[in-house]
Amino acid sequence: MTQAVLFDLDDTLFDHRLSARAALTEVHRVHAPDADFTAFEQHHAHYLEEMHIEVLAGRIGLDDARRERFRRVFVALGLPLAERDVDAVATAYRRGYMSARRAVDGAAELLAALRPYTRIAIVSNNLLDEQRDKLAFCGLAPLVDQLVVSDEVGVSKPDPRIFDIALARLGVGPGPSVMVGDSWENDVRGAAAAGIRPVWFNQGRRARPLTPPDVAEIHALAPADDLLPLLLDAAGAGR
Repeated sequence: MTQAVLFDLDDTLFDHRLSARAALTEVHRVHAPDADFTAFEQHHAHYLEEMHIEVLAGRIGLDDARRERFRRVFVALGLPLAERDVDAVATAYRRGYMSARRAVDGAAELLAALRPYTRIAIVSNNLLDEQRDKLAFCGLAPLVDQLVVSDEVGVSKPDPRIFDIALARLGVGPGPSVMVGDSWENDVRGAAAAGIRPVWFNQGRRARPLTPPDVAEIHALAPADDLLPLLLDAAGAGR
């Protein structure tokens, strides 16, 4: 039987995409109503990823990164912001994001169903305080044995070392372990490189890459009873 199940957090257990979209919708309504929303969202996603790398590397703080992100988004839209408006937009986004936070449907129920049988850890590329707060707010913290975040340990997915750290904290080897996450590059390839069986959380039913082969795929976290055989069978039966 599986001895440890590792989970990604953002867009696996925590619905980051929903929170971001809700916040962007309000920023767009107030500060850029004439801009095409699809373009607005695409530029934001691009610069969010770009600045997230800078934050994780310690080259810029989270609040400054958020302001810089929106400077770049509005320049890309041809709507450069005055400095006072940069602060207003960044504050409005953060307020909207925080008010829309929620777990992915079925996340708490799945963790609770797994907990009697296996150890559970979160492996995330983000800031430690940010991820702790999400887990606490969504009521997931009591269901998790270990939280391993790149900000704390100094290494990010897909580097196998971050998975090794999580397993060491759980006292479990890679063979009887599973990693569930939405990113093929970070979660699937990273886990496979660490010798952990990956399970791809493909909520949007995207086309799957070719390597690694034979990766189990799920499209929702519920009902929990349907997922337990896949996640708890160390040999990966049910693929």
